[in-house]
Amino acid sequence: MATSRYPIPSRSNNDDADYLHTMDNAAANITPPDPEGLLVGGVGLGAIPKQQRGIDVRDRLYEAAVREIDEKGIEESRVENIVAEAGTSWGTFFRYFPRKEDIFLHASAREFRENLRPAWDEAISDEATPIRESARSIILLMMEPIVSPRFHAEMLTETLRHPARFAAILDEGELPLAVLMAGLLAEGQNRGEVKPDAPIPVCAAVLLAGVMFSAARVLQDVAQGSRPGSDIAEVANQAFDLAWSGVGA
Repeated sequence: MATSRYPIPSRSNNDDADYLHTMDNAAANITPPDPEGLLVGGVGLGAIPKQQRGIDVRDRLYEAAVREIDEKGIEESRVENIVAEAGTSWGTFFRYFPRKEDIFLHASAREFRENLRPAWDEAISDEATPIRESARSIILLMMEPIVSPRFHAEMLTETLRHPARFAAILDEGELPLAVLMAGLLAEGQNRGEVKPDAPIPVCAAVLLAGVMFSAARVLQDVAQGSRPGSDIAEVANQAFDLAWSGVGA
């Protein structure tokens, strides 16, 4: 398995007594979701904890779920194993994560906040680097496994499959990935690096979808051992260059 950029801490036996004590009434700190405001596709987005104890519970569930899903894949992973490791209940898990697959969307949201948004901010302010190369670096960052190739491939697939749900979990507006790329392309137009008549939203969607779909398959192959890890960046670069050929001035 690839080394994680976000190491997920393991529970220590020394923490068990204090931790299990806080689990006795963990759900008491959960604010129920608003059925009108937080339903996406007929399914709630999950409760948002307001107190530190609740935040800790959700974080432990998330970390346990990532380990379980990374080891076994989404189909073979079991919620009973996740809640056993986290020391809580089924009910608490599903109040925070109404769909087991939402773990992928939360992982994608963390990647966006902690890496993609800062990289975008830096690219916009860096007038010395061509927008093409800034866009490439951000897309390659999207492709870099944050846990393992298999987990990342499933994460990308789930994010593409449920863009509205991902956007709602991230809570930064609709289609946040496309908006991020569109902002770079718009800056590229201002600098004369992108065709002046290029439809920015369409071009952003094409760049993202083309690279993400191509790289997701390679990530799966890398996870299965049929391709080397170096193929991820190579295929992503090829897909990016192909998509950019219709965008660049």
